[in-house]
Amino acid sequence: MHPLAIADARAFWDGALQAAARGERIILCARRGDEVLGTGSLALVSAPSQPHRAELTKVMTTASARGSGVGAALVRALEQAARDHGRHLITLDASLVGGATRFYRRLGYRPAGDIPEFAYKPLGGLAATRVLWKLLDAREIARPPIDTSMDEAHMRQALALAERAMLDDDEIPVGALVLDPTGKVIGTGWNRNIAEHDPSAHAEIVAMRHAGAALGNHRLLGCTLYVTLEPCAMCAMAMVHARVARVVFGAFDPKTGAAGSVFDMLEDPRHNHRIAVTGGVCADVAGPMLTNYFRRKRGLPPR
Repeated sequence: MHPLAIADARAFWDGALQAAARGERIILCARRGDEVLGTGSLALVSAPSQPHRAELTKVMTTASARGSGVGAALVRALEQAARDHGRHLITLDASLVGGATRFYRRLGYRPAGDIPEFAYKPLGGLAATRVLWKLLDAREIARPPIDTSMDEAHMRQALALAERAMLDDDEIPVGALVLDPTGKVIGTGWNRNIAEHDPSAHAEIVAMRHAGAALGNHRLLGCTLYVTLEPCAMCAMAMVHARVARVVFGAFDPKTGAAGSVFDMLEDPRHNHRIAVTGGVCADVAGPMLTNYFRRKRGLPPR
């Protein structure tokens, strides 16, 4: 990791192994024969006021092992080690570069906040990091099981709305729809910023306005919102205020996404309402639709 030298990395791991020998740290290694596929570390030493806490560090997998479940298996094994040592709260920090935070979110970790210029990026320069946590003793917020069987079908409806935004109005192709607790569509929308000279007329806002009118209520209790692009901060907070139960989105937005990519407003434990989130549904369609819209605007061929 630039600008750290190999000697510095070896010194770190020598110190980590010595700490493991003293019982202050647990280090696990995933192997396939003689090939190392990944590593993970759990620091057990903490302040006297934190005897219940452990810190997860250095969970890394080789490029050939990514996507194979090795990283998730390492984390679960370290969680069990934490339980075995009487720890029930795990904290960690994860880089906002790449998909690390999404990886931990899938494993049940919750964000506490972001710290700018926290650590070196792999190729040099300082990067922000996200602090996450997880309780291991079933005291996390309980939620009823979520039925995802219709997610793709509803996202296809949202994609059709996004296409209308692009073809009918020459707006950025984002579409959204709101379902009531019974699964009935009660609000639809697509981007209307340009047509209505309204900076707030994002697809999600338009769909929620229609849904509120249909229900005769500013609260969308028990409702699910589908949108083809990860919500921005404005739309995410509108969803929190509306008490939407669940949000399903298509393409991730690494620049302004507020459902885990840049900010994490929908599941932030500091809010008095948190929203269940599922991301990446039909992202293989939603992402290229947006990319090619902007490429056409620049006179470039589609990808």
